Amino acid sequence: MTSKILINALDPEECRIAKVKDGQLEEFHTESAAREITHGNIYKGIITRVEPGLQSVFVDYGAERHGFLQKNEIHSDYFQDNDSGDHSINNIVKRGQELIVQVTKDPVMKKGAVLTTFISLPGRYIVLMPGSKSRGISRKIEEESERTRLKDIINSLKLPDGFGIIVRTAGGSCTKARILRDLKYLLRLWKNINKKGIDESPPALLYKERTLVLRSIRDYFTSDIDEVLIDDEVVYHEVKDFIHIISPKHMRILKFYKGEKPIFTKYQLENQIASIFENRVALKTGGSVVIEQTEAMVTIDVNSGKAIHKKSIEQTAFRANIEAAEEIARQLRLRDLGGLIVIDFIDMKDTKHKLEVEKTIKNYLKTDKARTKVGKISKFGLMEMSRQRIRPSIEFGSYVPCKYCKGKGLIPSTETLGLGFLRRLHLETLKNQVSAIRGIVPVEVADYLLNKKRKEILDLELRHEISIRIEGDGTMRPMESNIVSEK
Repeated sequence: MTSKILINALDPEECRIAKVKDGQLEEFHTESAAREITHGNIYKGIITRVEPGLQSVFVDYGAERHGFLQKNEIHSDYFQDNDSGDHSINNIVKRGQELIVQVTKDPVMKKGAVLTTFISLPGRYIVLMPGSKSRGISRKIEEESERTRLKDIINSLKLPDGFGIIVRTAGGSCTKARILRDLKYLLRLWKNINKKGIDESPPALLYKERTLVLRSIRDYFTSDIDEVLIDDEVVYHEVKDFIHIISPKHMRILKFYKGEKPIFTKYQLENQIASIFENRVALKTGGSVVIEQTEAMVTIDVNSGKAIHKKSIEQTAFRANIEAAEEIARQLRLRDLGGLIVIDFIDMKDTKHKLEVEKTIKNYLKTDKARTKVGKISKFGLMEMSRQRIRPSIEFGSYVPCKYCKGKGLIPSTETLGLGFLRRLHLETLKNQVSAIRGIVPVEVADYLLNKKRKEILDLELRHEISIRIEGDGTMRPMESNIVSEK
């Protein structure tokens, strides 16, 4: 069993990271220059409006829309003196009050960011929590002897008053010296953030989370990773310096990818990534899983389709549901679907089969970093569950509201279409005896390629000694394109 982290960072407009296990996509993250990710950033903000009806406040922290801060996310250190004993929102905080806040959910469409005053600073092995007293261990570390060992370590640490820590999953089997080094770094970091918070006038950015690449290495680089491949030299050296700090012994598995084929094409990932954006996911036995995201919840329907029939309808339904449970857990992680999720499994009569399907989905959810709660399958074949969203939706940054359907559907952004077409163009140039290529794309995509990607196209022409012509077709739909090769 081999696990790799592949980083595609050649295009400055888009960075894509994939974690692959035995050729199957297990984790996928993307960040676009067009949409800034602010999750984890820390700001000094000011309360602009108190809403007693919502028991919340709105905070100006420097973004286009004010952030939303609920009462239960306001630390008691910010509470105003109140002799009446009334702890409603309008009596504990006031308009114009300054706060240090952290973004827990990025803005979505017309909704502003969700904020908290309970700060969390993630390191490699631990999370430091200023203003807390709790000390804990990640629930993903299940072995009791290891949990006991780690508890002994964190209880022996001399933490300053008013700080809590949690050992992350990556902290399993970690020595006290490494945890202590991580702790010292995070304490220095918080000291600098706090000092900046005193000096700056709101609204102000106090701390910006690391880049997507470094965040992914910090959060997903585990002992089971056999290889890390990066196709951009600048990013390669950036990651090399970072790994040298957090885990020097793993420097040998970090490699700069120099292959002629694009890195994701080489490892057959493009089709797997494309399937994440489809609402229907095919199962190996012939069935399918249909995923629909609404404003209030996510609905998932399991279809038997052309599934191989067993001895009975019950057995066919059971096997299809077992396979679907594994795929659903994977898709929830890949797409980062959060909130209330309702799964419509194929009807089963046998209670043992229902229990087995419940057990299966719970087992596959154990590898998910997000918190999940799973209910039982009802008499209607429905399972309710909830999942914490730990990053913006996979569509955020890669897709924009469709101007043709007025926001009811999504199409890829011009940048994403352009970059995808450029990858196809690259593959076409690798074919033998091609002297000229004519690419026909929608007008917006053609403008992007000719203005923003002119250098890349010229490089392809010079490297392969061919002529490339890009034409814009005003009648083409956004996702249509055509490549004509001449010999």
